[in-house]
Amino acid sequence: MAATACPVIGSTNSTLPPNHPDVDLNKEGQTCPVVGATTDHHHNLLKHPSVPLPDPTSPIATSCPALKNVLQQPKSQAMDDEICPVVGTATTVLPPDHPSTANAKEDDVCPVTKATVGHHKSKVHGHPDVEGKEEGKVCPVTGQSGPAHA
Repeated sequence: MAATACPVIGSTNSTLPPNHPDVDLNKEGQTCPVVGATTDHHHNLLKHPSVPLPDPTSPIATSCPALKNVLQQPKSQAMDDEICPVVGTATTVLPPDHPSTANAKEDDVCPVTKATVGHHKSKVHGHPDVEGKEEGKVCPVTGQSGPAHA
């Protein structure tokens, strides 16, 4: 089964970080304390295999050997993926309906993902123009189709 991209952050990673708080992924309505995602929309997630962590309080997605290999895949390169220390692989292209960050302050926080502008400065960029595209067309970044990526 091919990995599908998250319509919000563009991630094709379906494995939670090893230090992710324990959560019952089958229970609806739970909210992630880290990024604010809900279990209602994330039925494809898996718990990370048990690995020893040098510092259990620190996200280590950037040093995961599996994620580094994923970045070499053509799909990841086409989506302009990088490794986020929190969610793993994610596209550096913001969704088409994301508000402009041009006038945002360093400590401004995204109401959807809880990401701060300071941590993403010069690491994310705007989505290609999709104005006037037909509903259901394929997103040029994630390959998703539908109204959110028309």
